[in-house]
Amino acid sequence: MTKVLRPLIKSNLAILSQKVALLDLLVARNGAKQASIDFQTMCPIVGASIGQHFRHSMDHIELAALVASSNSTDSTLPPRALHYDLRVRGGTLEKDMVESRKRIVGVIDIFQSLQTVSSDNDDGNALISSSVTSYFNLNADSNTEIGLPSTIGRELGFVAHHAIHHMALVKIIATKTLNIKEGELPNGFGKAPSTILFDRQQT
Repeated sequence: MTKVLRPLIKSNLAILSQKVALLDLLVARNGAKQASIDFQTMCPIVGASIGQHFRHSMDHIELAALVASSNSTDSTLPPRALHYDLRVRGGTLEKDMVESRKRIVGVIDIFQSLQTVSSDNDDGNALISSSVTSYFNLNADSNTEIGLPSTIGRELGFVAHHAIHHMALVKIIATKTLNIKEGELPNGFGKAPSTILFDRQQT
């Protein structure tokens, strides 16, 4: 596994593990029934629930993980496509905490399988440099998606970076609406690595 692929997998696994830890914390605090309610509770500050932010960020992480795990390193084939804005909003995964947790664990399994793809640096480099096209809807006046050339490695980095910002919003929901103490949350929850590094330098 290459020096680039390893941290990409590690960062995504860390975020996914924090998601599972928060769901388990909700259950441990007040039981499964109340945890399900908390998962769906709208935060007036953020204007959304934990379930909504988990579903949204998981849509991105899962898509990138699936493409990475199924991607062919054959450069003669057309690049795979990631359509980030083709999402199901308001569905079961926003409201059913058990199903949301199953989804997260499933994606953890995908990333763990990527860890064992190969210890060969050439294979790892081929995977992260494999071409993909990432599609986004960047104009609210049109349904037209814009396709941008990218790589598997870049997209694995993007979805982790994207998820961290949603975790920051989840932290606000947890602490301000559900009254969870910050110390109960996993270490570094909702903080970008650059912020953690900066905070360390200030001490």
